[in-house]
Amino acid sequence: MSMAKPVIFGSPGPTGQYTERRAAYVVVTTDGKVAMVREEEKYFLPGGGSLTGEAPEETVAREVYEELTRRVRLIHKIGEAIQYFYSTADDRHYQMLATFFAGEFTEEPSSGTGEHELHWLPLMESELACFHACHAWAVRQA
Repeated sequence: MSMAKPVIFGSPGPTGQYTERRAAYVVVTTDGKVAMVREEEKYFLPGGGSLTGEAPEETVAREVYEELTRRVRLIHKIGEAIQYFYSTADDRHYQMLATFFAGEFTEEPSSGTGEHELHWLPLMESELACFHACHAWAVRQA
């Protein structure tokens, strides 16, 4: 199995002060729509930042459950991408190494509410709505 190089989105700014961040996300599609979560008018794929020593598959399972109180089954790895971005939330520049998977939800939400609401966006709309260019790329790859 060949290890493809990550696709790069954005570029480091002139300061070069970037915090490295590992993350993992899942692309779930059904009937021409893709599952997204919304945070402050920005859309993201379900998933998020990895904990120290956590495998990408574990990150996706934990984050999807925290965000949506759903379990997910990963079908295959889509690929990896590096996304450079600035976060206004903590006034910091990030270099995110993200791993993307295609997957499916295995059950309806558990009791209780997750951190975010699930939004099913039409495929074409989801690409434009993604906050990170690497998320739109992953949707296209899936």
